[in-house]
Amino acid sequence: MVRRIKQAMEACVSSMVPQIKKKQAMEACVSSMVPQINKKQAMEACVSSMVPQIKKKQAMEACISSMVPQIKKKQAMETRCVSSEVWQRKQREQRGWDLICGSSGVDIYIDNKVKEQIMSALSVRDQGENIIGLCGPKKRVEHSAQTAIRRAEKDHSFQKIVTTTVTKKPDITKIQTEIGNAIGLNFNDKTYVAVSTGCTRFGNSKRMITAERADLLCAKMKELQTVLIVMYDLHGRLNLGEIGIPFGEDHNGCKILLTSTSLEVLSKQMKVHKLIRDMA
Repeated sequence: MVRRIKQAMEACVSSMVPQIKKKQAMEACVSSMVPQINKKQAMEACVSSMVPQIKKKQAMEACISSMVPQIKKKQAMETRCVSSEVWQRKQREQRGWDLICGSSGVDIYIDNKVKEQIMSALSVRDQGENIIGLCGPKKRVEHSAQTAIRRAEKDHSFQKIVTTTVTKKPDITKIQTEIGNAIGLNFNDKTYVAVSTGCTRFGNSKRMITAERADLLCAKMKELQTVLIVMYDLHGRLNLGEIGIPFGEDHNGCKILLTSTSLEVLSKQMKVHKLIRDMA
């Protein structure tokens, strides 16, 4: 009886061996796959963590792509601007223009031909070319005149060089005072005698009228063999005789340089003897 029971148990165990081996094989297989599973999970976790960065990178790439036309447009415009500036600089060099920096920081180009025309007109000792007109943009003609003045000072072309600004509403007394101070005439002196022209005029403690100041100024200027009067920014006709500025037959050594933005003021109202245009 015991033997039969033992045989039955052995038969049962024998029948279970394939299942046990199969289970063991499966467990072994699963065990061998754990590193791969863990690796896959790790990779999935890594990718998941990178998704925001990937999306951010894609968004940046899309943004840059949309900006490319604008960037190219800007680059093209900058290239054209530089090319245009280079071309303009070459044109100015070919025309013989000098670059100077204006007080406002804006570049101003002076035409050397205009400067030479001014110097040529100033050097002529002819009664027919005493009054010279310089027409053009305000800053340009002022700089051209100043360049000519520096040249004249360097060459000692005149005994005295006087500058004054006229403006829209000329102040004759102010102009007379500025010119007088520059040539050594003080209208406040109690006594002044001018004998260079045979004319005698006595100042006094009272305020002189414009005509008296003009006589004194005219006589004092005639004492100078050569004198240059530069008057900036004319807007209309100005009576030089009323101020006391002699020229022509009265004083052939007196040159007058007038600047204005108006061609009509210089040519028709002031009737300048020599007109120079200083345009851009």
